[in-house]
Amino acid sequence: MSAQHVPVGAVSPLAPEFDPFADEVLADPYPAWARVRDAGAAVHVPAHDVWAIGRYADVRDALRDPEVFSSVGGVGLRPQDDPVRAGLPSSVDPPEHDRYRRLIGDQLGPRHLPRIGDMIRWRAEDLVKDLVERGSFDAVADWGRMFPVRILGDLIGLPDRDRERLPLWAAAVFDDFGPANERSADGAARVAELGAYVARVVTRRGLAPDGMGAKVFAAADRGEVDDVEAMSVILTFLVSGMGTTSDALAHLLVLLARHPEQWAALRENPTLIPGAFEEALRYDAPFQASCRQVVRDADVDGVKVPAGARAMLLFGSANRDERKWGDPDRFDVRRNPVDHLAFGSGTHGCAGQALARLEAKALLGALVRKVARIEPAGEPTRRLAHVSRALDSAPVRVVAA
Repeated sequence: MSAQHVPVGAVSPLAPEFDPFADEVLADPYPAWARVRDAGAAVHVPAHDVWAIGRYADVRDALRDPEVFSSVGGVGLRPQDDPVRAGLPSSVDPPEHDRYRRLIGDQLGPRHLPRIGDMIRWRAEDLVKDLVERGSFDAVADWGRMFPVRILGDLIGLPDRDRERLPLWAAAVFDDFGPANERSADGAARVAELGAYVARVVTRRGLAPDGMGAKVFAAADRGEVDDVEAMSVILTFLVSGMGTTSDALAHLLVLLARHPEQWAALRENPTLIPGAFEEALRYDAPFQASCRQVVRDADVDGVKVPAGARAMLLFGSANRDERKWGDPDRFDVRRNPVDHLAFGSGTHGCAGQALARLEAKALLGALVRKVARIEPAGEPTRRLAHVSRALDSAPVRVVAA
């Protein structure tokens, strides 16, 4: 623990051994997040010398205040010297951040997605038709990972070879956002594989000439970014579009299988489909936490977080905060929580969220028309990760309408 990060005489109301990265917390973080919220607006965690912020209003306000809660140096527990070169162009603050954001928005922003909406809906119809004919399948491999790999891979202009490994490689990036331990070391090996793939494939020659990747390199040719920055932006497409989106889609299907009354409500009223995806994101955020550097003394609802400290913003906790949500531990497709924080908020909101919503809406729309019932077909297995909620496998069974 660094003395400069804790006011003299301060004692954390959490148990000294509390570790937000312990296996039992990663397996089921929500009881731990409730303890953090109950302990205070901002709570020092001695195990990692970090300040945990878990209440909805406080997390939202910190996300929208980059002048105090800065992303410079990365958004993991351990700061990075050059996050852009590490493939994290979002880990800088305005005005530099604006260059990357414009470039990403030009490809994945909501204004540019309607032109590909029909293609996504056709692909969703084809996938759901195939899964219904099979009857039983895996909500992770055959649904959550399959669809983003197909859609985003084609949009970027990636060759077919090795695409299926991208979600696992992308997920490994987030393991480096936690402490240095065996989990982050294992993730580093997969990140190295992703880096080798990017170096081999994400080039002017390796990408299809009409894809988003080629357009990013065209921006580099115009001098808007350099080549390393261009590759970093494309890597952001891969990590956000194939990592967190895959996890979110898998959780969505598992939740609907576990809650047949919610599936019945969707079939009865398909206008609930967009809100159902938002509720799945709120209920089990695919990205649970993000760190910031505290640039100057911060007042978090009366708690002083000192300059120089590291703050851990708990998205998963904020989305279950009883101060914001009624009955927050209940999954309810009628809730439509459009102001959840699963995609962050403000300047650093997830760049791929519009595409994720379009994919989820297309998949659920096709599923509602073709499927009468969704049922668990076995126990899901979870992959423990430092800041993400990821399933390894989740067998489900569907009964055709």
